[in-house]
Amino acid sequence: MAKGFYISKTLGVVGVVLGAGAVATIIALSVVYAQEKSKNVEVEPVTTTVKPPPVVPTSPAPPNDPWHRYRLPDSLMPDTYNVTLWPHLEPDAQGMYMFTGDSSVIFRCVKETDLIIIHSNKLELTLFGEFLAKLLAVDGSAPPAITKTWLQEQTQYLVVQLNGKLTAGKSYELQTQFRGELADDLGGFYRSGYVEDGVKKVVATTQMQPTDARKAFPCFDEPAMKAVFHITLIHRPGTVALSNGKDIASVNTTINGTAVTRTTFEPTKKMSTYLLAFIVSEFDFIQATEDNVMIRIWARKTAIAEGQGNMPSIRPDRS
Repeated sequence: MAKGFYISKTLGVVGVVLGAGAVATIIALSVVYAQEKSKNVEVEPVTTTVKPPPVVPTSPAPPNDPWHRYRLPDSLMPDTYNVTLWPHLEPDAQGMYMFTGDSSVIFRCVKETDLIIIHSNKLELTLFGEFLAKLLAVDGSAPPAITKTWLQEQTQYLVVQLNGKLTAGKSYELQTQFRGELADDLGGFYRSGYVEDGVKKVVATTQMQPTDARKAFPCFDEPAMKAVFHITLIHRPGTVALSNGKDIASVNTTINGTAVTRTTFEPTKKMSTYLLAFIVSEFDFIQATEDNVMIRIWARKTAIAEGQGNMPSIRPDRS
């Protein structure tokens, strides 16, 4: 009888059934696993990047009109100013210190133009009819008529628009009247003060440099715009007025029922606006003369009295 390994028929059938079941189980588990895995896979959405359109500036270009520029046009050149100022050293009903004045400037037209642009800052200009200024021709002829005037605050201009062009080579006169505040701001025509013998004293004085002459009166307020200045100061009797030039006349008069002194000064040399200076105060002085040159030192009366011993070369000389 041959040797071998034999199993019963029943055991063989059971083995086949178990093997088929195992294979079926493996296949079923594989299918279930694949299905569960597919549920957990996130499908990333497809995105498309679109570049934004280029940004086009929508703000308008800055204005380029002459009155929007900070430098004066080169079409006009001043020759002489005639300026009268009246600083009020007492506050008004609103508690403000003010000054009033009028000014005329004679200028030459260098290039034909239908615009007059002149500096004016923080001044309330008086109307001449409908306009803030009055224009004359020095030779007596009729100048172009004024059609519009306005204040350009950003660039600190008074702008005068004409209906025709000024003639190159001719001279014209621009007149203005105005009022302004004697503010305690150390600029232009301003207010200062001190206490003497227990009494408050108010001083009207100036600091034009670098660009504050335009706060005192309308002017071509640039260093190259040199001119001769004729200054007159109206002030309360008992006060003294000083300016760049020597006083040549001092007259007591009455204006609108108010007693005042009107002091006129000799014309200045041809100079820039920032060199102009004037003051109204109750100061006193001591003086000396050497080589026909008179020197005066002005100060508070008490300071003059206290300082004479420190200045032996200066002696009061009222003659």
